[in-house]
Amino acid sequence: MSKKILIMAGGTGGHIFPALSISKELSKRGARVEWLGGKKSMESNLVPSHGIKFHGVYTSGIRGKKLIVILKALFLLSVGFIQTMFVFIKYRPNAVIGMGGYASGIGGLIAKIFFVPLFLHEQNTIPGSTNKLLSKISTLNFQAFENSFNNDANAITTGNPILFEPKLKKVVTEVNNLLVLGGSLGSKKINETIPLIKSSLNIWHQTGKSHFDEVQSLYNRSSHTQVNIEPFIKNMEEAYAWADLVICRAGAMTVSELIATKTIGILIPFPYAIDDHQTVNAQHLSENEAGILVQEEHLSPEAIDKEISQLSHEKLKKMTKRLESLKVQCPERLIVDYLLN
Repeated sequence: MSKKILIMAGGTGGHIFPALSISKELSKRGARVEWLGGKKSMESNLVPSHGIKFHGVYTSGIRGKKLIVILKALFLLSVGFIQTMFVFIKYRPNAVIGMGGYASGIGGLIAKIFFVPLFLHEQNTIPGSTNKLLSKISTLNFQAFENSFNNDANAITTGNPILFEPKLKKVVTEVNNLLVLGGSLGSKKINETIPLIKSSLNIWHQTGKSHFDEVQSLYNRSSHTQVNIEPFIKNMEEAYAWADLVICRAGAMTVSELIATKTIGILIPFPYAIDDHQTVNAQHLSENEAGILVQEEHLSPEAIDKEISQLSHEKLKKMTKRLESLKVQCPERLIVDYLLN
């Protein structure tokens, strides 16, 4: 009989996309997969489009909220708890895996109540609140980066599963092609800065939908000739294969994609991320000489031009080797091995 696995993930793409990769591998091996997430959330539309049965429950954040909002959140979480109980009673999963987010927190507690093996996956260098709490009661924890969980947690390092298969690419000897990524929504600061750099490069720039017209106007006034501007790049496999260098935020999945594709990045962490986790993500590369960290407060066209000018043939070769040393082969297969066995 096929094993039944319940995936619990939602809130952000950083939780959802690696979970989709795990789901794809589970389905390949004949497992039945269903998904627990938030109602009217990003995952509520995205997950069913991948052919996965979705259970939407009420969720709400508490951290950093005002008292009246906290009281409302507690009511919603109580309703969500009851909804999640019914999902477990009806589906009867053999194992569950939580990727973070509030639905994952509720589901993790109920898994423990029903004696269902609970696995966690942490995508960032600093665990989120949900995973940090659940790691004390989980069966096994997976972490994308070494030492994310405390030493007393039962954790193994797997890397982050990604949805696309990286293309083989030659070691970069000089920077000609620049890929610019500010996340799916775009980054205002990055969008305002990169069109003004003086380095002569071919540029492929993901702007985010709301920033497209403004960025296009900036490039029209610049001296760059080979520029491709898109609100959102759908074919990331092709984009990374094309790029000699990436300028980007430092979300966990972006860092993992840089490692998986062996692509050198200049990382500009989002300064308002919870626990400043994007800076720690970026440091995972910069401290291993596998990437370059530039804080947003120091971001300027001149700073980017300077970093690009210092990327010699030898430095590019060394950084590519360092990226290769950080790579974990096929994270989704390793995770699924544990879930099914």
